[in-house]
Amino acid sequence: MKKRVREVQLCLQPVVELRQEAASYAYTVRAPRSKGVIPPSSYRDGDFATLAECLCDVARALGGDFERIYVRLEGHCVGERDLAELRQEPEQVAAE
Repeated sequence: MKKRVREVQLCLQPVVELRQEAASYAYTVRAPRSKGVIPPSSYRDGDFATLAECLCDVARALGGDFERIYVRLEGHCVGERDLAELRQEPEQVAAE
């Protein structure tokens, strides 16, 4: 059963778009679709003083449902991250 849950999570792995807005940070979340289709965002939050605070909120918002996420920063793909990393070491993840 656990293998099946993991397979479903991989199919539904969200994409988090991080960006700076003036003096704060914001993010949106969207679910990827096949064949390169970019769907509209399904969740948005912002006004975080630092990128680390923004990453913490991402982890809180998605942490119960997903283990990993795809991360984009200012429109550039920066890879896949464990939500546990965002929750436990947001400053280090932000620095990377």
